[in-house]
Amino acid sequence: MRSQASNLYMKAKPSLRKYAGGLLLCLSIAPVTAHIELVTVPKSQAVQLTIYNSADITMVKESRELTFKPGLNTIQFSWAGTLIDPTSLRLTFLDHKGQLTLRDTSFPPGRNDALQWNIDSELSGAARVEINYFTSGITWSADYTTITNAKENAMSVDGFIRVINNSGEDYPNAEVRLVVGTVNLVEEIAGLAQGSWRYKDLDEDKREHVRNRFRKKMKRAEMAEDEVAAGMVAPAAPAKASRPKEIVKEGLSEYFLFTVEGKEKIPNGWQKRLKAFSAKDIEVKVIYRASDNATGGAVHKFYEFRNTKEKGDDPKTSLGVSPLPDGVVHIFSEDSKHNLSYQGSVQMKYVAVGDKVKLDAGETREVVLRTFVRDYKRYDFTTDTRYDKSYWVKEYSEEYFYEHELENTLARAVSVEIERTFPGVFLPGKIPFKYEKVDATTIKFFPEVESREKKKIPYSVKIEHKE
Repeated sequence: MRSQASNLYMKAKPSLRKYAGGLLLCLSIAPVTAHIELVTVPKSQAVQLTIYNSADITMVKESRELTFKPGLNTIQFSWAGTLIDPTSLRLTFLDHKGQLTLRDTSFPPGRNDALQWNIDSELSGAARVEINYFTSGITWSADYTTITNAKENAMSVDGFIRVINNSGEDYPNAEVRLVVGTVNLVEEIAGLAQGSWRYKDLDEDKREHVRNRFRKKMKRAEMAEDEVAAGMVAPAAPAKASRPKEIVKEGLSEYFLFTVEGKEKIPNGWQKRLKAFSAKDIEVKVIYRASDNATGGAVHKFYEFRNTKEKGDDPKTSLGVSPLPDGVVHIFSEDSKHNLSYQGSVQMKYVAVGDKVKLDAGETREVVLRTFVRDYKRYDFTTDTRYDKSYWVKEYSEEYFYEHELENTLARAVSVEIERTFPGVFLPGKIPFKYEKVDATTIKFFPEVESREKKKIPYSVKIEHKE
């Protein structure tokens, strides 16, 4: 019997040996009796991966159909060379629960990369089990491509999702779910908001806290998903090889989930780029901004639009159906002959549904801002006498007379925002457009500059010196 089991083990695929190997070990160290049997390892498995990229944590559910014999059955699970967290491993029975009992979990002598589940069975036949654990090394990221039309008043936006597996484990036939949003899994870890911590670097107490909160939140999300599916959603049609896979976006509980249609084969070292949406003719506004603090006084070109869904838009391709995850945005402009010019790339932070997207395409020469100091004077002197009856200046005022010259080199009118920061009192000159005082030291100007126009913005700043 031992020889027959060894032959079965050697013929098994490497990915299956981690289960069969433990059974052979059990057979080799225990008496050969009728109630210890080699469990038949299935040839296929279903896997669900729920990937939360900000903290490098993935919840894995593996569903298998195993064959049991009456008596003691032993299953070995090995995680050698992977980033699986062994303390998170759980085995549950999906059916025949009254006939199967997990007696205990043991560890093979001299090994720290495997465990054995010892199962008492009253069943003779097949039963489905679920193996659940957390792992690191499976991540996803978002990136976007935008193209503006020749007038730069409309834009197309294509969003993509890239999934990468560097966990050390292969996952054939996997359903992939991507968690979108700024979800606080461990509130006491200050680095979470900055995405500076990783699950595998936490101590066991914090890992346990993360695991429990993740499971609870995902359970609530799945319950909400089941309710929606039962009342509103028909079963999805099988994916066709002739079209790209869809990514289904759902707002569930405290999460947004992106679910990749169908199943994916995800071997270790694998990565794949999938299209999340493709929105056309989005209304966009181009604004030129210059700020002493944000842009160093230089003029930068910004593209602005909202993450909203317009009436009648297809939810599969529209914006505003889900948040936009963090990611790199590549910005292109199209001219009247449909030639593309590259405007630059910008890192976009998470954008909630309904919020405004502001893409900084960098410094531009289309709109030029020149700043001059036209005049300067001192006045309002107040003097006093010292003990020796000599005079000294106790109080006085300085006034700087500035002039901004804005030049629009384009063949169309543009909107400009100029933010200046300085001490003192702002004294407006003859400014024929809107401006506002942001705070005690900051002023914003909002000029509209016509095609090929040069516009002057005169004003002064008064600084009072007092003892």
